[in-house]
Amino acid sequence: MSLTRLARRRGFHCLHRYEVKDWTTDRNELEFGACFTPNGHGHTYELEAYFEGPVDPLTGMIVNIADIDKMLAASLEPIEGKHLNFEVPEFKDTVPTTEVLAEYLMNRLFKSMKKSFKGLRLVKVRLFESDSLWVDVWP
Repeated sequence: MSLTRLARRRGFHCLHRYEVKDWTTDRNELEFGACFTPNGHGHTYELEAYFEGPVDPLTGMIVNIADIDKMLAASLEPIEGKHLNFEVPEFKDTVPTTEVLAEYLMNRLFKSMKKSFKGLRLVKVRLFESDSLWVDVWP
């Protein structure tokens, strides 16, 4: 039986600040430049999640998109509209780069899938910070 790959995209907003707390202000400014600011800055991110599985002969789908949308919403809920450094415990002592945020989302999606979606596989997570910057993460 062949496998089919499906991708779903969802946008969200959040803020972050790049800072290594053990470093001096000068070192943080040197390393992170404009990303090291007192209040942080925000992005409109785009998350793409790629799934793979067999097509169900009755429904013609590998998974119902409504179920994927619920899983994406639940995975984004703790960070959407939040300042990552100050409102999300997982980022309290971690620099919330696009790479780290993509890994965080991949782990949340992977855990959600293990509970709810038998036979479906999370293949990749792609997180766009902008049109010219994105990160791919594989489980």
